[in-house]
Amino acid sequence: MLIFSRRTVQQLIDIAEPRVAKTHLERLAANVDRKKRSGIPDVWELYLLVGHILAHDAVHEQPLSSGKKPDIHLPRHEVYIDVKTISDDNAHDVYPVNFFMDTFMEQVRRRLPVLGDFHVEFGSRLEDVDGQSTHVPALPEKNEISSIAKEIVKDLKRLGGDFSALFAHNVQFRGVTTTISYKPSRPNFPLIGSNYTSFTTLRSNERSVATRALDEASEQLASAPEGSLRGVYLCDGGTDLWSKGASYRTFPIHDIARGYLAKTDKLDFIVLFTVQESYEPLEPSGSQLVLLPASLLTGQKKRYTVSYDVIARTDSIQKKIEGLVREALSPLDPPVQNIESAYANRMREGSSMGFRKGVATFGENKIRIPARSLGEILAGGSAAEVLDGGVNSPLRASDRFAKFQREGRTIIKIELVHGHPQDDDWIDITFGAKDPAISPLRVGGDRDDGAGGEQ
Repeated sequence: MLIFSRRTVQQLIDIAEPRVAKTHLERLAANVDRKKRSGIPDVWELYLLVGHILAHDAVHEQPLSSGKKPDIHLPRHEVYIDVKTISDDNAHDVYPVNFFMDTFMEQVRRRLPVLGDFHVEFGSRLEDVDGQSTHVPALPEKNEISSIAKEIVKDLKRLGGDFSALFAHNVQFRGVTTTISYKPSRPNFPLIGSNYTSFTTLRSNERSVATRALDEASEQLASAPEGSLRGVYLCDGGTDLWSKGASYRTFPIHDIARGYLAKTDKLDFIVLFTVQESYEPLEPSGSQLVLLPASLLTGQKKRYTVSYDVIARTDSIQKKIEGLVREALSPLDPPVQNIESAYANRMREGSSMGFRKGVATFGENKIRIPARSLGEILAGGSAAEVLDGGVNSPLRASDRFAKFQREGRTIIKIELVHGHPQDDDWIDITFGAKDPAISPLRVGGDRDDGAGGEQ
């Protein structure tokens, strides 16, 4: 998954190419397109760099006296910035609880077509994390989870019989017992979907993901010239540390950043970047949505913006950096979707995000379809499959086109509606009155002056 559309990323590459090493951009392009790799960190860095290039003539990786190369240098303002992206991916590598549960549930769905609740109670073991002896979940190695989950489900199938009664099954992970129990569904109580116990990873370990990134950036900027401003752009790559105000979070990212800045003289500011979503009412157009694209759900448009918070040593530094960030973001495209779990992102390819299966009608004569859908149909795809998919809707796009055909109405106007910055465009198709070219010839007062289409 990408925060920004592929069109936007390509534009960023084109702008940065004269100032950024070719190998750096090639790595970004490869990571975006390669399955099980996350291009989010590289894309955040490129996005913010290009904004500063356009607004402040920024320099990329200008060497300092120590040989270190900060990501962004603003020569006119004597500001040095290192860009870091943090995620829960590191914690998932060590404690891949969600990956285990997702894999286990997939095996259950595939091999155990039963109605009931599965509950997993992980065993724990003591481990030294950040100098503290702490209980952490005992799990298999991540590369063994898929095969182990498959074997566990086979055992459950053998032990469960007809799955009409409670039972439990114990397994050993690293010498520690994990218990998987089953409870049949109750007729008077609905199942609760993915209702499983998730072992929450250690707070200090999550905190160390952020502090470690800040430590690395501080070292990178240590030899910046005397009198210059040194700071870190800390970006959300998919982490709960951006969950402000959650009662179970003892170290939200803002508190971490403020605490870090108060304890060090190596940084002058930290800017926290994430993506926020909002909803806007659809424009009144008399349209009737037939099949909704994600951007048009619930009768509202989702809008995404880059959200940032500047935490600085003094008020004057804060105001200066806020101004610079605002200027850097202003010429850039907005995000096209929110940040999900960085670990889940790695399991997906960096495919583009079009409006596939999104269709709207405007009055009785106009239909809007995604441009990519039209391209797939012209390339030999089935119109019913491409436009309707498996959606069971009383108003299917292919049915509307078939109705126009039965009525003898032809297309009189086709218009391309640009969808930038999304990775697709719309095609507006307007149908005219009955056309004698494909409808029965008429005699007498039944004639329609609009036949033949518009000139």
